[in-house]
Amino acid sequence: MTATIRTQRAGSWWFPGICLVLTGWCANQYVSLIGWYQQHRELSEVAAFLVLASYVVGLLPMLVFAGSWADRLGRKPFTLLALIASIGGSVLLMLGAQAEVWLHAGRVLTGVGMGLAMVAATSWIKEVSPGASGAVRAGLCTSLGFAVGPVISGALVGATWNPELAYLVHAITAAAWLVLIAFQPGTPRREPVQQAVQGTSAQGLKIFNRLVLPMAPWVFGLATSGFAVVPALTGRGAGASLLFSTITVAVTMGLGALIQPFARRWDRPGTARLLIIGLLTAITTYLVMIPVALTGSTALGLVASVLAGCANGILLLGGLGQVLALAGPGEVGKLTGRFYSVCYIGFLIPTLLSLWRLFADPLYFILLLGVLCVLSLVCVLSNRTLLAGPKMQPVKSGS
Repeated sequence: MTATIRTQRAGSWWFPGICLVLTGWCANQYVSLIGWYQQHRELSEVAAFLVLASYVVGLLPMLVFAGSWADRLGRKPFTLLALIASIGGSVLLMLGAQAEVWLHAGRVLTGVGMGLAMVAATSWIKEVSPGASGAVRAGLCTSLGFAVGPVISGALVGATWNPELAYLVHAITAAAWLVLIAFQPGTPRREPVQQAVQGTSAQGLKIFNRLVLPMAPWVFGLATSGFAVVPALTGRGAGASLLFSTITVAVTMGLGALIQPFARRWDRPGTARLLIIGLLTAITTYLVMIPVALTGSTALGLVASVLAGCANGILLLGGLGQVLALAGPGEVGKLTGRFYSVCYIGFLIPTLLSLWRLFADPLYFILLLGVLCVLSLVCVLSNRTLLAGPKMQPVKSGS
């Protein structure tokens, strides 16, 4: 391969990378407005968090099925579909001023776009990136989108009192990038290889199931804890201010993105070091959230958001790095989709908190999260030796 081709391949990761940023922007643009909708559109806490969670309805099917489709049919078509769905999601959210049902519809379509991007764009980035850099690039773009979206929407709504304008800005920006990327080449063709070699090895699947999946719910569980649970605890169920909500999501997702280049230096091949560090940081987060639940302190809440963001970034980098290293060439999208589908279990934490609060003190909910996080750490520690075993025992990609 010539130097020119290598340069083109290395540079082309920006095209799917920006798609991840734009779909992540759309996915999180509502989260900084949860309190605003409670206070100014008269949504209850449960209703506001159900709108947040409805995103998962569109996302999970794409994570489960679209990875295999993208592995067979190519990354670019599904990346373009992700942008189209993201644009449609913003348009439907704009109609939310007329009826709450449009907010749910917009969030569902937003989830479709994010799910497609997570499997197709992430796999595209991996294929055109050298070595382990694919995980860093994909994770950074995803986190950056999650951070940028709520900051832009929070700033625009704070200045204009008009969330529909924030959604319109995203739709126009994503449409412009859609036109640009439509004329770019997709991933280069892979040389034909035997079907068995394309699949993930039996040992790789064992590591994935026993080591990676147990920590996966905390990837976005910590994200939502930082930008949704903290404001809910400080707001005592009435909704935090737009300013505080925007700050917590900016801090949580901003640090989730910023810490990843540093966390990469802590990693060691053949170890679960990042997963362990991430889970220890997660446990510390929930320890700090205990006094937040007791006092409603915004200062401690910000500390918890800082820790949650760091845990999110470390776990995302560590988990995605393991997935991309374990996946066979013909199953990158499929295994990535499985990973993210379990990650998004954690996205339901704010909704579960709002329901829990109807019957019990939220303090016990935070304690429960801490205990579950400890159990995940125990599982990772118990299975980390699997990484020292052989991984190259290919199985058929259809398995």
